[in-house]
Amino acid sequence: MNQSLTPSKVNAKLARTVSKTIKKTLLALGVSSALLLSGCQQQTSEDHLEAAKDFVQEGNNQAAIVELKNAIQLEPSSAQARFELGGLYLSLNAYEAAEKELSRALELGYDSSDVIPLLSRAYQKTGANAALIEIDHNDEAMTAVERIEVGFYKLQSLVQLERRDEAESLIAELLLIDTTSVYKGLVGAMNTILSEDYETALAQAVELQKQAPLNKDVLNLTARLYLLNQQTEKAADVYAEYVKAAPEDIETRFALANLLVEQRRTKEAEPHVDKLLEINDQNGLLNQLKGIIRAAENDFAGAQRHSEIAIQNGRTDAIVRLVAGYSAFEQGDFVDTERHLSQIATLLPDNHPGLRLLAAAQLQTGKADEASDVLTRMGNLSAQDATLFSKAGYELLQSGDLNAAEALVERAGNISETADDLTRLGVLKLSLNNVEGLLDLEKAVVKTPQSVTANTTLATAYLATNQLDKAASLAQQWQQNDPLSAGPYMLEGEVELRNGSVDKAAVAFKKAATLEPNNPRAELALIGLDIRAKDFAKAQADLNELLSKHPDFVPALIANFGINKELDKTDSGLRKIADAQSQFPENQDLRLLLARVHANEQQFGQAIDVLAEVEPNADAPLAYWPLNGALLLRSNKLKEAEAHYDNWIKLYPNQRDALLGKLLILDAQNKFEDALNMTKDFLTERDDVQIKIMQAYLFAMTRDANSAKELLNSFEENIQPLPFLRGVFARVALLENRPKDAIADAIIAYEANPSSKNMLLVVQSYDLAGESQNSYDFLGQYIQNNPDDLRALMLKGEKQIDVDIDASIATYEKALSVNENNFIVLNNLAYILLEKGRLTEASTYANRAYELRPDNVAIADTLAQVFIKQSKIDDAVEVYQKVRTSTTENEEIYLNYVEALLLNDDKVMATRRLDDKEFKQPESIKRAAKLRSDYSI
Repeated sequence: MNQSLTPSKVNAKLARTVSKTIKKTLLALGVSSALLLSGCQQQTSEDHLEAAKDFVQEGNNQAAIVELKNAIQLEPSSAQARFELGGLYLSLNAYEAAEKELSRALELGYDSSDVIPLLSRAYQKTGANAALIEIDHNDEAMTAVERIEVGFYKLQSLVQLERRDEAESLIAELLLIDTTSVYKGLVGAMNTILSEDYETALAQAVELQKQAPLNKDVLNLTARLYLLNQQTEKAADVYAEYVKAAPEDIETRFALANLLVEQRRTKEAEPHVDKLLEINDQNGLLNQLKGIIRAAENDFAGAQRHSEIAIQNGRTDAIVRLVAGYSAFEQGDFVDTERHLSQIATLLPDNHPGLRLLAAAQLQTGKADEASDVLTRMGNLSAQDATLFSKAGYELLQSGDLNAAEALVERAGNISETADDLTRLGVLKLSLNNVEGLLDLEKAVVKTPQSVTANTTLATAYLATNQLDKAASLAQQWQQNDPLSAGPYMLEGEVELRNGSVDKAAVAFKKAATLEPNNPRAELALIGLDIRAKDFAKAQADLNELLSKHPDFVPALIANFGINKELDKTDSGLRKIADAQSQFPENQDLRLLLARVHANEQQFGQAIDVLAEVEPNADAPLAYWPLNGALLLRSNKLKEAEAHYDNWIKLYPNQRDALLGKLLILDAQNKFEDALNMTKDFLTERDDVQIKIMQAYLFAMTRDANSAKELLNSFEENIQPLPFLRGVFARVALLENRPKDAIADAIIAYEANPSSKNMLLVVQSYDLAGESQNSYDFLGQYIQNNPDDLRALMLKGEKQIDVDIDASIATYEKALSVNENNFIVLNNLAYILLEKGRLTEASTYANRAYELRPDNVAIADTLAQVFIKQSKIDDAVEVYQKVRTSTTENEEIYLNYVEALLLNDDKVMATRRLDDKEFKQPESIKRAAKLRSDYSI
């Protein structure tokens, strides 16, 4: 018979005790109570106890707690009130509060036989093992049933504290107690557990469960023993029974939920998890379990949401990332898939399914290189993996990583079996200049001779490689296998056309159009014959009819634009494309076509406006990125171009063209170190000749001749003669003080690309080689071809100062017509005019330069010298002082300042400035001495 204390017994005992207390209180009050004014008298501790009794009987435990707390507040030493409050807390599973009040009741002298059974249970629930083992389980006032129960709890604490000797001694003592309580059986089971005979202990626990099926301690021990005996399903079943008996036991419910999820009994686990989430919806483990459960039910949105909460609350298990990544993948959220799975990739064993998901997500997010690395960890490949490997190879090819692409293609070749996979593989191989791709395409056609995709792809490959005989044979075979398809007749017509048989081509195209009257390609092929015959009127009429039926057919729009351009009606052809794009704003192919046509007509602003509607994210067409970047650069919109290339690199960090565009901008900004670092980062991930070529150039621009030379010498012989690299050779020669060797290479680089930078390279090579006239002549020729090149004009003006000052003035004036606010040109022109004595003009230009750059010492010096010539000495000194000339390193300008001070009769300041400066240049030393002599200082 189960004689354990239950909440109902605690409540009943509370009611009896309160009742006894009330009776004692009434006797103690005596006659005097009748004299009190009931409406005005403050309640006593006993009054609160009586009220508590009433509330307990009504089932209003919270109100009873309030009354008992009031009683304790009035009489803190009331053992009765503390005992009743502790017992009530215990019944409500508030174990810590119960422990506190029951301990105080025992200290205040309450009957230990009443307190100890309750206090031991509170200790057991709060894990106060040290306190529990100090309890006297042999209190004479306790019954045998109470002593064995308290003794069992004490035994549990000794075992948990690993005090084995004391535990065994206690077991021997407890087994002598004369009782049929189930707790005596539990003591016996604990004895068997200490002997590590878990199988026998489990058998004992199972028998006890039959005796007391609702006893929580029996259920708890039985479940634990099932776990020790590796019978996890039965353990979960028993824990489920235990939770029914003790629904307030959060920890056990938690363990049960976890156990059920581990056994994939997710439907049974979910109610327990939901119950616990009501208590704490941010708990990491609970949300992890909920995520697994929802994923099992194919609720991927819910699974990802709960997994994310689990991660945010500190869960680092691989499983939570795996569930989050898998759920994101199932929802098509490849960014989050990659984010989660990449963090646990190193923890996953090779061939784990999660690696396939990660690789697929990486391909979708433009991380082909990373996907390639993941795929290398996959063995035991099957035909199902062929698509993944082919796509990875294609993406690597698109990003320029040919070596990695070829490695994946080789692996894909061993597992590609279906016609679709063989077709993809064939195209990929051909893209890598691997002629074996044709064999794969031929295999694909053999496997599915009626496949339009396989036949079309193979036909395209034959035509691209000019294998017209094979293409003709394929057309005949295809016609036999699929006589009602237009495809084979289109192929036949193309072959005949390339062989010069226009009439036969027309017959084939007409057959295709007859078989598929709504096939726009067949109609366009026939129109193409009219264009070939220069029958533009008929071609235009037929194109108009075709576009009326298929207004978004891009090849027809291109043909229509070509005809209109030929007829000098470019605007009409452009308008047709614009109308189509306006009619189908979501069609990105039309938008790109319109932008390209604008660009082709040098209408860069309109092209940029058209592309402005494209969202620059991972969903943008790949062709958008290079086209928009080139347009921004051609329009000299460097800020917008830089933002564009930065975004492109962020989305596709391994795409060469994205980096090349960024490098071009950094080069224009003379940020060579930044550019060089970007090439280094890129080349650590993959080998790329084009980026290495740029790196060689950047080494030269950062004056690292050794690194540039080493890289140049590493290139293949067929690469070294490239004009761009010849320019790098020239720069290295200049760095090594070999200007004569640089001239020929510099000229070759310039002739291939007559840019401003290459012009400067040639001029510098001539100048350093002492060939001034050649330099001047070359510069003059360059300016003839580029009359508005500001840098060239400034360079020519500077060269002319010493040989033809009037010509220099004219050149600088021309430079100002190109950019009227170039402060260097303004300053230099002011200086030359000052030397010529043309003060009015010199003053105008000097003031304009000073307005633009008042902090520039050289510009301030020019203006001050103009003021001195105009006898405005005060103004000159003021200009020098504003620009802090006293701190300049330029000795000539410093002495100009000193002389201005002397002219202004400020010998004290002039002397101080001369004393402060230690001159190093001989001319400066002589001039300083002369000033001291002339002004007697």
